[in-house]
Amino acid sequence: MYIEEEEKIFKHFHCMSRLCVTLCVSDLKCLPTFLISCPNLKSLILALDDYKEMRSEEMNQMSFSSVPECLLSSLEFVNFESPISGYASEMMKLVKYFIENTTILKRLTLHVNHGSTGSDISKELLKIPRRSSMCQVVGNNRKLIR
Repeated sequence: MYIEEEEKIFKHFHCMSRLCVTLCVSDLKCLPTFLISCPNLKSLILALDDYKEMRSEEMNQMSFSSVPECLLSSLEFVNFESPISGYASEMMKLVKYFIENTTILKRLTLHVNHGSTGSDISKELLKIPRRSSMCQVVGNNRKLIR
């Protein structure tokens, strides 16, 4: 799925329960707007394509202020396919967004590069307040936090 930056209106996908999407890093700012059109989404698999890198000033301006309905009512699983160390600040901002806002999240899966230490990421994840008490954060098939 290619998201045009100017296009802010998406069709509604009421029956969609699973979404696997690859986005350019610079298109991440459109993700919450798109998720509004998927009110019954249960599973999200997200990969990042480094085709178009986001400049640091763009990243600092990126805000995930809206909370789509699926985060409040149906999203249970989020899987970040891209290694977290490749886009550490972008990925942690997204991870924080999902952990803080998803009410029934059961599992959030991260892929940690071998060069990254899971303990550093675990420390950062522990600082994030979780909206779902049953959320497990898993990295490389081992639990990072519960």
